Amino acid sequence: MTTIVKLGGSIITDKTQYRKFRKPESERVIAMLHSLHDDLILVHGGGSYGHIKAKEYGIPGPVSERSGIGFSLIHCDMLRLNSEVSDLLLSQNFKFVSIPPANIIFGKSRSFSGFRKYLEAGFMPVTFGDVYVRNRSEYGIYSGDTLVYDLSRIFQPERVVFVSDVDGIFDRNPKIYSDAKLLTDLNESASFQSQVTDVTGGIGRKLEVMKKVKKYAKSVYLINGLKPERLGMLDSPDLIGTVIQ
Repeated sequence: MTTIVKLGGSIITDKTQYRKFRKPESERVIAMLHSLHDDLILVHGGGSYGHIKAKEYGIPGPVSERSGIGFSLIHCDMLRLNSEVSDLLLSQNFKFVSIPPANIIFGKSRSFSGFRKYLEAGFMPVTFGDVYVRNRSEYGIYSGDTLVYDLSRIFQPERVVFVSDVDGIFDRNPKIYSDAKLLTDLNESASFQSQVTDVTGGIGRKLEVMKKVKKYAKSVYLINGLKPERLGMLDSPDLIGTVIQ
């Protein structure tokens, strides 16, 4: 059984501070990956290692001397973040191999053959969001969420787990509405709009990604990585989080 786990940038970094790695939080979540007992593919976001400089240098956007420098800077920063994650994986005795997006995507060309080969060899592939060359005149960002979608399409996983810093999808913004209700089970056949009346911003985008991924995965979860024990409760009726089945 294959499970894809996406560690959001909000869990592994402080998104308000450039290149600020949240080591204790990341360490606790990574330790819980052992509880899944599946063939794992791990994807992590960029957080403050990617988004801050991407905005500063206008990426995604047109090719220029300045944006080219920004491209290289962001790529190096993402390699640094992946190195931080890799150190924690090593400390937890995981067998893994990092596959940077530069080895996957260039222009419209994508190759995921390495993922299958390493899975078959008993390794956990680890990848991450990064910049890429979209065409001769434009740089793009190959986000962690897009990677999860592409990997789901190829591997048809049993489970996809998005690990963020929120408990899940609410029927309205819990920061505004005190009576906001956590939607623990979003039925694929039901109308999402009838269940979710006021979801905007990052969580709204996450819901859209989850709906797209569900076309290829049996179950899609959104859980709070600040409560890492929830990774070990995916099959429990007591799980606090959102699942689309």
